[in-house]
Amino acid sequence: MYKYSLVDVESDLIIGNCTNIVGLSGSRQYRARNFYELIVVGLRLNEIYIKHCLATKAKMARICINMLSQDEKVIGSFFFLLHKPYYFHKNPIPQEMFNMEIFGAFWVEPSYEAMEIWRKWMVSKPTIKNTWSSLSQRRRLGWLEVVRMHHATYCNIPNNNYFLDMTHVRDSVSFYCALGEAMNGPGGYYGFSLDSLDDCFCGGFGATPPFVLHLCNGNFDELMHRDKINESERENYEKSKNC
Repeated sequence: MYKYSLVDVESDLIIGNCTNIVGLSGSRQYRARNFYELIVVGLRLNEIYIKHCLATKAKMARICINMLSQDEKVIGSFFFLLHKPYYFHKNPIPQEMFNMEIFGAFWVEPSYEAMEIWRKWMVSKPTIKNTWSSLSQRRRLGWLEVVRMHHATYCNIPNNNYFLDMTHVRDSVSFYCALGEAMNGPGGYYGFSLDSLDDCFCGGFGATPPFVLHLCNGNFDELMHRDKINESERENYEKSKNC
């Protein structure tokens, strides 16, 4: 079963599918800051892409790494820029599955915590709300990273009332975890900051105003007073992912 697919950004053609990618997160091998050495395991090349490369002498330089569900549908993606372009017409082309090493950088680097969650979602996406409530603070930030990048289709179903369960809400991070599920069901997304919330209001993420959001099992004023996650701490977390 394939877990990932690689897509060439220039041609928008599928390069191939693979069974695993070693070093995607957590086991990075540094040669220079923010660079990854990945091993694409069990790669089977797409015949259409190879014919394109042989005919046009195209290079593989920018790729999209797609994460696949159990039924091999794309659930999330990362863009990866190779340090040196790879030319298939200059190298032997394997006819069977093989392993391929690539070296480069991500456009947006995935966190270790987010990749832990992605791997679970590749097996099964959450079917009940508040799955995130048992996660540590760092993993909740990873959860927000995943729901933000998850390839989901949100429909604007006419509904004037939404209900946000405040049982596990203790700060802004848990608030946005709960808000996403209130608006779009288990594993749903509806912003991770005030700016992104404003984007959601403009459409494309399910409900658009006017609507009523009912806060259940909690008090928003108390939340505002006890929120311990500020912007500087968020910045420190983002920096820590690159250390």
